Amino acid sequence: MKKVIICFLTILLFISCNNNKPDKMKENLLGDDYRLFQNTEVWELAKAVESEDSLKTKMILDDENVNIDFQEPKFGSTLLMLSIKNSKYKSVKLLLELGANPNLSDFYRGESAVISAANNNNPKYLELLLQYKGNPNAIESAPFRKDDEVRQTALLSAINVLDNNSLKKVKLLVRAGANVNYFNFGHTDLPLAEALSAKKIDVVLYLLQNGADSSLMMYEMIDGHKVYILEALRKCIFDLNSEQYKNKLKVIDLLKEKGLDYNNEPIPDYVLEKIKKQYPESWNDYIKNY
Repeated sequence: MKKVIICFLTILLFISCNNNKPDKMKENLLGDDYRLFQNTEVWELAKAVESEDSLKTKMILDDENVNIDFQEPKFGSTLLMLSIKNSKYKSVKLLLELGANPNLSDFYRGESAVISAANNNNPKYLELLLQYKGNPNAIESAPFRKDDEVRQTALLSAINVLDNNSLKKVKLLVRAGANVNYFNFGHTDLPLAEALSAKKIDVVLYLLQNGADSSLMMYEMIDGHKVYILEALRKCIFDLNSEQYKNKLKVIDLLKEKGLDYNNEPIPDYVLEKIKKQYPESWNDYIKNY
């Protein structure tokens, strides 16, 4: 009899641990994991969305009292946000068609689905969100905290040094009404400064052609030195036969029309040292043209 009781208690303990496992597991889940919706009212919907099962997704939303904008408890992401992060285009499109809110913010950084789409390397997600009244001026809305005071906009998120589609996404946002001159010193960078820092000279050119203010300070260095556009442009070192260099020349011409002469801007010592390392045999000729 004692063995039976011990066996029974062991089974109960196993069941108890198994039931608690999903909640324990959630502690280690990242923000793009659909399992964040486990043990919530939308778990069945989440599984259908993840598998891009359109029929089941529609059936659940039609037949059950389920909130399409339900936010998972850890980060506050919606299924729309996760579908963008996981590049589930079919589900993103369906969720928007069925009424998902593209402007809802998560609990973590106050990021909306529009910012998630701007971070996705494929511009089609951002294009779709904007078609469904996504806010082109979306900004992370979480309160400032110590050591966490930087807040991204959709436009800044679209500009990424590793993203070959930055210009396409920037164009989508600007055409939709994004403010090309929005910044909040110490919290949100100027889009023009972000493009210069990322060496996205094609984006720099486009922003200047579409109202970016070239007279504003681009950024402040650690020692307090204020950097304006001509100095920032001096830091853009491109091969002279590259497409980037051709666009840089266009930027130089455009700035000259505004009274800013790049040729009169001295080359900072720290930039000259970098050029010498990059072009040890031809740096003297390079600086005459770059």
